[in-house]
Amino acid sequence: MMSSRARLALVGAMALGLAACGGDKPAPKPVVNLYQADCYTVDPYQPIRIDKPAAGVPENMKAFLGAWGGGAWDGSVCHDLWVMNVDPSGNVLMFDAHGPGFFPDATAFTRKGRISPEGRMRVRKGPAVVEYWIAEDGRLHGTRTIGKKVQHVIMSRRS
Repeated sequence: MMSSRARLALVGAMALGLAACGGDKPAPKPVVNLYQADCYTVDPYQPIRIDKPAAGVPENMKAFLGAWGGGAWDGSVCHDLWVMNVDPSGNVLMFDAHGPGFFPDATAFTRKGRISPEGRMRVRKGPAVVEYWIAEDGRLHGTRTIGKKVQHVIMSRRS
């Protein structure tokens, strides 16, 4: 015969076991590759010129200058970005390219953005707000937010 203390321990263990097994669990999110070196967007008609930074541009802003590529928004829409010019107040001129996915065809636009003193580059793309930052791994990370939907991308320096 089991002591009441042993019975209580057994009931507790069974309850913990049932709780651990309990009900429907959400399916794990698939792991996506936000960086795909061979991801293709567009071929610019002419070479994209990257300006030398003007005097007075902070180092954290200069770091954005150049070509970034191999990004794949949430692992599906290819993305390349050329940051062509940064001025001392953080204003940015960029060439922004996407493979098919957001639209039926690949697209490329010249856009204006701004880098904050904290090193976050922001640009509005229609209803989307896109933010980029250079992470500790030296790659350009980004989020694209439309309403409550947030997508992610990672790009590596190409020049």
